[in-house]
Amino acid sequence: SAGSASPRELAFLRDRTLVNEGHKQVYGTQIAGVKDGAPIPWPCEEPERMNELRAEVGIEPFGEYVAKFSPA
Repeated sequence: SAGSASPRELAFLRDRTLVNEGHKQVYGTQIAGVKDGAPIPWPCEEPERMNELRAEVGIEPFGEYVAKFSPA
């Protein structure tokens, strides 16, 4: 409420809260697990718009985001 959180931080918080409450996330920030060596997000409300919504709040595309966590 003090305005100290960035849109990016609020997006991560929103997704985490939604997932913890059993709902689909919006931005694809929460990882459900790994399939065939690739991280996959928890279900999203609009998976076809996930990267567009991520860009609006300053989050890199999902592929770039999960690449940071994959072994080189």
